[in-house]
Amino acid sequence: MNKQLLVMVMVLSLLNCKAQEKYLLFSSSRSGNSDIYVMHVENQTLKQITNSSSEEWAGTWINNNEVSFLRQVGDNITRHKIKISTQKETPLEQPENCTLDDKNILYASNGRQQLYQCRSDIFIFDSETQTTVNLTKDVPGNSRYPSWNFNGEQIIFTNDQSGNNDIYSIQLKTNSLTRLTNYESNDERGDLSPDQQFLVFSSDKDHPGNQDIFIKNLKTGVLTNITNSEGTELIARWSSDGERIYYGGNKDGNWELYLYHLKNKNTKRLTNNDAFDGDPRIYKFEKH
Repeated sequence: MNKQLLVMVMVLSLLNCKAQEKYLLFSSSRSGNSDIYVMHVENQTLKQITNSSSEEWAGTWINNNEVSFLRQVGDNITRHKIKISTQKETPLEQPENCTLDDKNILYASNGRQQLYQCRSDIFIFDSETQTTVNLTKDVPGNSRYPSWNFNGEQIIFTNDQSGNNDIYSIQLKTNSLTRLTNYESNDERGDLSPDQQFLVFSSDKDHPGNQDIFIKNLKTGVLTNITNSEGTELIARWSSDGERIYYGGNKDGNWELYLYHLKNKNTKRLTNNDAFDGDPRIYKFEKH
């Protein structure tokens, strides 16, 4: 199969919602500066989504054919969206209360709600009602690294009110807060499994000052270190079927992407070059 045909097959597959789970969005500097890429997980085929002389990073899924990202030109950081099928680009507004300069907005499956971190709080903007809600205004400490759970009814985030970082959840209907980790370590960047039974997060619990990827069984409390390396591993994400975990790590000398299979407990390296590859994102919506 030639390269042009392979890219065409990939784009058509991307537009198929069921096939979308096979694709991973990430940032990479392999072209000389930071760009956004999509990878076919099974064969590691790549499609470069952005390609400019500017720095582009923090790609997130808007829907199965649109991606949002941040771009920096000089000291100016702007938000944009791009269609995967046509690569047509459109500027996006920054939130009213914050200029995003690190983490991008995370979109809910309903197409209306937009989740983001602003300074030390977590916000949701509803594009239909044009209202913004501070989810953590009554939560002490600094709140960071939000994520949606798979049904869009719960937010996972990191907070340091205990004196060190822990993972918390907020139920959107009841606004009830639950602490999911309680260790004397730096626990952050949590992501909840599709069945809501397991939490994956990064922590230096086993190696102080050095982050590994852990899975916590929320029913039994059993904690498993799935990386346990001398390197640093961050930003773990569940697959839509709950059988795999994607994450970034530098244990092989530079930042690469990895895939961990829960059934056989095997790890597969997905990228292999001298550039930075990180911040993996799967298409996480149940509703299409």
